[in-house]
Amino acid sequence: MATPARLAGVGAFVLGGLLLFTVGLFMIGDRQMAFSKKFTIYTEFKKITGLQPGAIVRVSGAKAGAITQIVPPNGPGGKFRVEFEITEELHPLVRTDSLATIETEGLVGGSFLGVGTGTEQAAAAPPKSTIPSKEPFEISDLMQQMGDTIAKVNKTIDEMKDDVQRAVVAIGDTVDNANGLITAVSDDVKKMAAAGGRISEDAARISEGLRSGKGTVGKLLHDDELYRRATAVAKQAEQIAADTRQVVERARKALEEFQSKDGPIQGVAADLKETMDGARIAMSGFAENMEALKHNFLVRGFFNDRGFFNLATLSPAEYRAGALTRKGARRTVRIWLGAPVLFESDPEKPDNERLTDGGKARLDSAMATFLDQVPSSALIVEGHAQQGMKDEQYLRSRLRASAVRSYLIGRFELDPLLTGIMPLGRDSEGSPDGAPWDGVALAVFQEKTAAAKKQ
Repeated sequence: MATPARLAGVGAFVLGGLLLFTVGLFMIGDRQMAFSKKFTIYTEFKKITGLQPGAIVRVSGAKAGAITQIVPPNGPGGKFRVEFEITEELHPLVRTDSLATIETEGLVGGSFLGVGTGTEQAAAAPPKSTIPSKEPFEISDLMQQMGDTIAKVNKTIDEMKDDVQRAVVAIGDTVDNANGLITAVSDDVKKMAAAGGRISEDAARISEGLRSGKGTVGKLLHDDELYRRATAVAKQAEQIAADTRQVVERARKALEEFQSKDGPIQGVAADLKETMDGARIAMSGFAENMEALKHNFLVRGFFNDRGFFNLATLSPAEYRAGALTRKGARRTVRIWLGAPVLFESDPEKPDNERLTDGGKARLDSAMATFLDQVPSSALIVEGHAQQGMKDEQYLRSRLRASAVRSYLIGRFELDPLLTGIMPLGRDSEGSPDGAPWDGVALAVFQEKTAAAKKQ
């Protein structure tokens, strides 16, 4: 027969189990937003690549709900109707012009439904309404485009080889012709200059003799007719000398124009430079296609093993949970910058902010600390805002982080794939003195092994 103590122990065990089950159920429900107030909304796709009921729904990267039902079309020409729920907390961000897309978690994760924030001019999407969508991009289309691009690059390179060879040959011929022409013209110019000098001297002697009365002509100067004829001859001689000087000057200008920056030689060089610029543009496009291949599911496992991550799909919750620290394998260094130092009100849009010249100088000074680390480390611009409602804090912190990221990428030529933003709203954990922070923080995630080597 069971004793009262034993029965009490069994009862306590059962009650403890029920309590743990209730707590676990509550935690799971809270994680799945089961206790949040939600509203239902729809969208439609011709293809639902990998999308299933129960998949996560994100609004501007923030977890917002889940897909409740996918209704197939009645015929080949119809669309799949996707029904999903979004928490009321993010309802102000979902507008009638918000765009729904099918995206992938990280590099190897499952598919989820992404909803972008609409414009301020559009009204908030009412419950049970249908928002527009963007069809998913198939990997077969990417491979086809990549094949076409590679074929065009190969064709361009083949054609460019012939053009470069012809340009080099043309330059050589032009230089040879120019040298020959300069040599030939130089002799003619010397002869013309010498002849002009002799003619000028002869004309001067004739004029001087006529004026002094020397020779037969000088003795006959009393004859008016002979005087007029002699005067005409002197004028013609002077005109010949002037014409000769003009010919010499024109020849000199012709040589200078031939050798000037706008001459034939420089024109050929400019054509060659334009051809090489076209080649560089083609190779740049090829590099962009190779970069897109890194995100393809066929090869992204290789980059995932190396610790590669997609900053564009990282949510604030995952970021705070240590998604970039790789369980302590990376060291985090932060510099905190206040909004009054960096931003000012935009005169054209008073509700928006823009970077000031002083703010840009402050960012340049802060980046000097990281310049030896950013080429191989991830740089995250954390945005913080304390004013307004939660959605306003999120939008303002995102705009601030985006403005700083755009400036840093353009100023220091940073890798866009390793430079991301993280809108944290009023969450400013780790701020100086633990006070609420209003502004941004520059965070660099560096491998601890690399940091130890540098020290």
